[in-house]
Amino acid sequence: MRIVTLGTSHGDPTPGHYCTSVLIQAGGRHYLLDAGEPANATLVSMGMRASMLYGIFVTHMHIDHTGGLPVLCEQAEKYRGRFPEVELKVLLPEDAAVAALASWRMANHTSRFLPSVSVAAYCPGMIYDDGLLSAEAIPTRHIPHPEGSPAFSHAIKISAEGKNVLFTGDLAADFGDFPLGAAQGCAAVFSEITHYHLDKAVPVFEQLQAGRLVFYHIHNPWQTPEGQAKALDMCAKAPMPVQFAFDGFELEL
Repeated sequence: MRIVTLGTSHGDPTPGHYCTSVLIQAGGRHYLLDAGEPANATLVSMGMRASMLYGIFVTHMHIDHTGGLPVLCEQAEKYRGRFPEVELKVLLPEDAAVAALASWRMANHTSRFLPSVSVAAYCPGMIYDDGLLSAEAIPTRHIPHPEGSPAFSHAIKISAEGKNVLFTGDLAADFGDFPLGAAQGCAAVFSEITHYHLDKAVPVFEQLQAGRLVFYHIHNPWQTPEGQAKALDMCAKAPMPVQFAFDGFELEL
């Protein structure tokens, strides 16, 4: 499994850091975790096309995770002739998001639903399995939701080629929704580092048993060499390597 972070900034792009999106490659197939802009343009710069994607898994509907989604769907259909065997499944965390994406496409005078691009809402649990890669959604509290109602935000656990990787998506300010149980034993855990104070997270990271911890969705104070050095020092007692991703960061597992 190969992981490439296309964008590693927080709610806003910053110089050198696009909005959140991660390319996952496994078994000769390509997938995206979140679709912050300019994910499509970044894929093109890598010699790829959206029509090569088998799945797009969105952790939550904030614009920094979804801004590139409409153009990815449009481009996936526009260049389908080059990859006719690929069918893209776009999985969103809310029913309302499915209708909104369809309406946006209609406003752009394209089809409501495309024959080789399916868009559906998911519930917590296993949301995707094509025999090569599976994805599990784990609810978080980043976006508050009424008691008993479906969650609006999720962590996503990817399994492929005998390895598991957890992406936290965005978390609550108290860090109490970090999915420690699901993260245990993963080859890598990608944790956002924007919406909580790091000192709240360090005791949890010290309990984590994983191949490595990688920070993405990085807040401004942690985007500088000084900030990253401070964060890594705070995490020095974690029982695995800890590092920061950057736009274009690659990890082979």
